[in-house]
Amino acid sequence: MEFRTIVEFAMPGVSVCPAHRLALLGSCFADYVGGRMVRSGLDVHVNPFGVLYNPSSLSAACMSWVLEGGWPDECFFESGGAWYCWLNDSSFAAESREACRARLEEVRRTEAARLRSLDYLFLTLGTNRCYELKDGGLVVGNCHKQPAGLFVERQMDVPEVVETLGRTLEALWEVRPSLQVVFTVSPYRYAKYGFHGSQLGKSVLLLAVDELCRRHEGRCHYFPAYEIVLDELRDYRFYADDMLHPSEAAVAYIWERFTATCFAPETRAFAGEWEAVEKALAHRPRRPDSETHRAFLRQTMLKLERLVGKYPNLALTPEYERLNGLLNK
Repeated sequence: MEFRTIVEFAMPGVSVCPAHRLALLGSCFADYVGGRMVRSGLDVHVNPFGVLYNPSSLSAACMSWVLEGGWPDECFFESGGAWYCWLNDSSFAAESREACRARLEEVRRTEAARLRSLDYLFLTLGTNRCYELKDGGLVVGNCHKQPAGLFVERQMDVPEVVETLGRTLEALWEVRPSLQVVFTVSPYRYAKYGFHGSQLGKSVLLLAVDELCRRHEGRCHYFPAYEIVLDELRDYRFYADDMLHPSEAAVAYIWERFTATCFAPETRAFAGEWEAVEKALAHRPRRPDSETHRAFLRQTMLKLERLVGKYPNLALTPEYERLNGLLNK
């Protein structure tokens, strides 16, 4: 007897290969899944502009890849001796406006260049609520712990989300027509809005994503992380201590469902081989200069060289450089 309901879904047209270039943007859930992609050896950039939650901020991040207008002065502000950008998280803080702008511009140029060869873009939507500056109406990606009186909170409705993200996708496809887009809705529950309010906000995102996938069939896809956590796992043991974020066990399960559906068989095999190399590099020997450990390193390098033979770009990874350095000591 089966005591749970499995979320059944298919994603025809999505088949991630080891040589594909990937990008993940969005809420902290994108960080969780993206981190596992990194550890699987894939060519992936995860939240290059920091964690972003609402569709408007995600749109602004993606549009920066195709628009070369620079970063307007009104995007920056000073607080506590450091400069921040309203559009991004606090990891871009710097000692001056120009230093903050330069850091953002470096990332923007990198991502704009990658867009021309990007194969998959994964967008995780967290909430339909956004915060606008009262002075100027700019939608902020992060409030940077500034006084609440500076902002107006509002909710994006379905047509606005569809229009905002649809316009963004069209701009990206102008540069990279073959780009595939995979949407997810974060299973994180916003208790501060009340659970009914949180569900209403998620409903807006789900309806908007469904409309985008219907309008752009074959180019847009939906991975049901939200439904897997709330309908399939459906138990507080699959939540972290705050009872709001998915637990490590839940993320691991979603990762299994994700790879089984979205990864080509070759990619699943590659990920397993790469993880063996990662574990070997994480090993802390008692006697690092011993012949036994050097033999272990040589065996690990043989595994890595076999992978490099199939995927030459792996010779440019930090792992390859580190292993080479250990062997050439």
